[in-house]
Formats: sequence, C-alpha cells, structure tokens
Amino acid sequence: MFNRQIVTALAVFALSAPVMAYHSDNSRNQDHKDSKGYHFALIGDTPYGVPPYSDYPPFDNLIDALNDRQDLRWVIHTGDIKSGSSECSDALFEDRLARYNQIKMPFIYTPGDNEWTDCHRVKAGEYQPLERLSRLREIFFAEPGKTIGGKPRRVETQATLPGYEEFPENVRCSKQGVIFAALHVVGSNNGLAPFDPASAAVRTDQDDAEAARRIEAAVAWIHDSFDQAERTRAPGILFMMQANPVLEVGYALPSGDELAAARLGFTEILEALEQRTLQFGKPVVLAHGDSHYFRVDKPGLIANSFVPNFTRVENFGDQRVHWEDVQVDPDSPEVFRFQPMIIEANH
Repeated sequence: MFNRQIVTALAVFALSAPVMAYHSDNSRNQDHKDSKGYHFALIGDTPYGVPPYSDYPPFDNLIDALNDRQDLRWVIHTGDIKSGSSECSDALFEDRLARYNQIKMPFIYTPGDNEWTDCHRVKAGEYQPLERLSRLREIFFAEPGKTIGGKPRRVETQATLPGYEEFPENVRCSKQGVIFAALHVVGSNNGLAPFDPASAAVRTDQDDAEAARRIEAAVAWIHDSFDQAERTRAPGILFMMQANPVLEVGYALPSGDELAAARLGFTEILEALEQRTLQFGKPVVLAHGDSHYFRVDKPGLIANSFVPNFTRVENFGDQRVHWEDVQVDPDSPEVFRFQPMIIEANH
C-alpha cells in the first residue's frame, strides 16, 4: 500500500485525450479496428472490499465494458486484487481468478502487496507472507508462460532463465515490435516494511532474503528487456508493476534520509530503469497502481528530475472502478497514448 503521508502535493498533467465516458458503440469499435496500431486495457487495485463469491456490480460493469470492446488485445492488471484489510484466503484467490477469467481476452497480472506481502496483518488473517506468495503462484501462475483470462496467450517468463526459476510472474510479450514486461515489485517498501506487531505472524530472515532476491530478479528482467528491445530495435517499451515507487514531481518529494527511507526496496530498480531508459532513447512507460487514481505524468527518477522519454501512467483503483484504454502506434513518435474510460454506471 502506498504511503500517502510521503506526498503533500502533486503536480499531474495529462498526456491523453480528454476524459470520456465509456459507451458500448459498435461504430466506435469499428473505428478502433481501422486505426493504426492496437489497443489494450489497463486496470489494477480491483476489486476491493469484496468477500469471495459476493456480488459486486461495479466489477461486473467493468467486465462488460472490456468484453464489449472487441478491439482490445489484452488486459493488464497491476496487482492488488483485494484490500489490505481483507483476508488473504485461498477462497479469495480462487474468486478473483474466476472473475478475471470472465474477461474474454488474455489477462496479464502482476502480484500486489495486499495479496501476500501484507497478509501478516491481523485483519488479513495473520498469514506468513511467503506461504501466501507460494499459494498465489500456484493459483495464478499454474502454467508458467501462459496468461490467465478467457483467451490465454503464451508469453515469455523469467522462470525459463537459469537462476530465476521461482519467478513465473515476471513475464514479457511484444506486438508490432513494442515490448511489454511485468515486474514483481510491490508496496510496503517492496516487502521490506516491518510486520504488524499485533500479529501472530513473525518476520524471519527468509522474508528479507526473498525481498532481496525479488529486487535482483526485477533488475535483471529490466536489463534483459532493454537488451531485447535494443536487439530488435523496438519502438518502445512498457513496464508494469504494482508499487508506486515514490515517483512524484520534484517539489512534492521528501529529501535526504527521508527520501531514502521512502524508496527503500525501490532504489535499485529505479536506478536500473533510469540508466537504461536514457540509453534507449525511445519511449519508455512505467504503468503502476497503488495510489488509486488515474494520472499520466513525467516524474523524475533517481539522478534526473526529468527524463524526456520516460512516462508514468497509473490506473484507477479501490472504489474508482474504471479503466484506461492504451493505444499503441509503433509509427508514432510517442508510441503510447492513454485514455481514461469512465464507466457511467460506476460513478
């Protein structure tokens, strides 16, 4: 979960077309089919606050909205399939998988902190997080290299690389040369935050070791993805992960030791992302969730307050059950365009 106390002000500017409500319109779908490039959907932090097997009309509306858009190539979900205060049960995992499989296209999911890292919390069930991570992988990544969703597709997975076999969730695919890569990077300082002192769950050395391994894997996957992008002369690359790694505009950031503490668990990842983005020189997008509102902006990374070819997009979440239409045009200088899609019934 993103720590909102870190940021006191935000300067956000849209890089997309004006906000528009979603409408089911066959002529609109045909216009998308005839346009250059392709579209996919970005969601995350949903559904929140919904017990297993309970009715939740807003998410049903979201499913209908996505399924009605026959031009969408896939859906990406940036993690947090539940709220941080709801139980991390097998039943909830199975419920979410069933809901996501109702979406009639490939569904690319990366885990969030709410479904495993933070499961030590009393209200979440006082689970040992590493046990929940193992179960999460069994359920959502049962067949490494294959997505979930109503029409699964094959993807590359880091689990096929020697030394990274335990990371089936770090996946990658491409279309028309543009590369998309998932990074398992979560909130709560990427799993390094202390456990709830009131919980029966106890943090061990294994929890620290897991976080270090996952950071190592994410950095390696960033470099491997950029290496592939350079070999194939990719027009652009989009990374997806759950955590907001404290990417705010300059004056809204803390400084010194406070910033270092806020970015604990994220610094190595941001350093690798910044270095390779500058070298790549073409559009690079980081899509994430965590703070629960739509924005597209160009925040600084580590050493640079402005990286011209870097853009951050964040999805709706929590009670804002809407989605973003991401248009990809490999021949366009910016490659990616983002359109917030408001579901009128979910206002």
